[in-house]
Amino acid sequence: MTTTDRGVGPEPGPEPGPEPVRVAALIDQGNDAFLQGEFRTAHALFDQAVDAAAPFDQALYVHTSALVNRASAADRLGEHPAAVASYREALGLCDRLAEAVTGDAAGSEVIVVLRAGVLVNLAQALQNTGDFDAAQASLERARALLVVTPENGADTDTAELLVGCLVSLTALTIQREQWARAHELATESLDAVTRHHPGLTGRPLLNLATIHEATGRPDLAEDFAHQAVAAFRASDTPAGVAEARQSLAQTYLRSGRLDEAEELLTEGQEYVERAGMAAQSALGLDLLGLLAVLRGDPVRADELYVRSIARFEESGAVVAAAEVRVRLAAALHAERRYEESEAHIQAALAVFAAGGLGLRCAQADFFHATLLEDRWVNGPGTAPDPALLGRAVGLAVPAALAIDAVRFTLVSGQQRERWTREFAAPAMALAFRLAARAGAAELVNELIESQCAGTPLMDASPDASAADGRAGAASVRAGAASVRAGAASVRAGAASVRGGAAGTAAESSLAPPRFLGPSAFPAASASSGPATIPATSASRDPASGGRPDPPSHPLSHPLSHRPSHPRPPGPADTFRLGTALAAVAASAGLRVSPPPRLALRPTGPVALDPYISHAETRYGGRIRDDRVVPTW
Repeated sequence: MTTTDRGVGPEPGPEPGPEPVRVAALIDQGNDAFLQGEFRTAHALFDQAVDAAAPFDQALYVHTSALVNRASAADRLGEHPAAVASYREALGLCDRLAEAVTGDAAGSEVIVVLRAGVLVNLAQALQNTGDFDAAQASLERARALLVVTPENGADTDTAELLVGCLVSLTALTIQREQWARAHELATESLDAVTRHHPGLTGRPLLNLATIHEATGRPDLAEDFAHQAVAAFRASDTPAGVAEARQSLAQTYLRSGRLDEAEELLTEGQEYVERAGMAAQSALGLDLLGLLAVLRGDPVRADELYVRSIARFEESGAVVAAAEVRVRLAAALHAERRYEESEAHIQAALAVFAAGGLGLRCAQADFFHATLLEDRWVNGPGTAPDPALLGRAVGLAVPAALAIDAVRFTLVSGQQRERWTREFAAPAMALAFRLAARAGAAELVNELIESQCAGTPLMDASPDASAADGRAGAASVRAGAASVRAGAASVRAGAASVRGGAAGTAAESSLAPPRFLGPSAFPAASASSGPATIPATSASRDPASGGRPDPPSHPLSHPLSHRPSHPRPPGPADTFRLGTALAAVAASAGLRVSPPPRLALRPTGPVALDPYISHAETRYGGRIRDDRVVPTW
């Protein structure tokens, strides 16, 4: 099957011989079974078609079709490596077909469309195995083949494949947590589906549900999930209905509507188990585990999470399995099985880093720091272990900076506000609290200055004209006073935290992070750069302020060329440091960019410099602007 859930048909052209006709009949039967969600039956029929077509050179086209459809069925069954192998074999046959139709324009066009379809489907299987780079390359090749000139227009097959390519590109950007691009592609694919193939609207609607859930808009996520359910029902795609209902259940779980979620999950699990949908079955077990946690049954949650991890890993979905490991770590921590909990977190981090999923690494580090703080406060023994607090600070501050930086990639002001409230603010609060507990007054001060720096607009550049600078400065004079007042208020709050840190239990929730998007959907980092895992001894003891040890090798990130001394401030700096326009930008939906680096004194380090460098190296991406701006 293709990504549009429609089988590759028999070979066009001259009347085929008896063997190709038999193969085509098997493919048609397999297509019917696939569309009814009978994936094991479909796979067996496609397998028979492959075997029947293999000995006959005149059956190359139907042989390719059978390989593609067998791979799609295998992918649905969770046999992702086998699917990848079948798709690659089909690409090899496409090369032979292209040689056979050399000089035939019509035949060449058919093979181009067939090759593009194989590439789109191959990308889907590669995403499921966590090979995002290869998936991206496959989709870009397919899109290049499907580019249609305005003069020629697009036939139905080409338009349908282009829609499938856009949907898969959207899913890939969701997996890589590139939210602005994901939203653009999801909107584009929904528009293309509506124009060319209205019966396939379920996929882009499901992607939009995932994007809005991940970026803190559960109301819209629920609406799009309901629309996706309706679209899949209208197109008689029961497997799609099951996936969309799982997405809806996830939204219900996060909003506390446990009874509604349980009904959807129980019904859905029965279907996906019966249909042999391994990846969706693993996701269902994961969500049922979360339901057990919310109902206060950690033993049941452990059992469900372990089964979910095993099923994801058996199907090759290693990233999804890693996400479940973090949730299992939370359950084990609650049972005071600390070593097992940390082992699962480290295993998950290794997978996220290998896939270049920097934001997932940051979220896992943030949660690890939360667990370490809880052990420091509530662990066994009469005296807290200071090493736990030092490790927690070294994890929490870079992670908070990386999570906060995601908002600079979001176009919508409402999305930025929700991201800040639901993701960035809790992470930054943890960083403040841990720094105060560690008695790191200098670090607390740097965090305060960094938070008060405001949100710069995207088009406010260091080379802005003097007139523009004067206008910007005039418009934020009131904002400067607001910054100073805010700083005083935050300092007072920090002092209060320091005063109460000694004997109070951590107030933060020990719930695992909300990884971005349903983990088994072909669908979450502020960057696409590599995320490297440094040594575990990356922090000093609290006496040194909890600062992570600087790397022993030169940093190789985009900001390594920044100037070593701050340049004199200008009008544009006043504009950028004002917080008044930050609220305006958020409400108006204006594009924003990362804030500049802050120099606290004429000589000395930039605020949070080792943490910023650590975050950019560990998670990839851009945490702060290149410029260094004095604050005095």
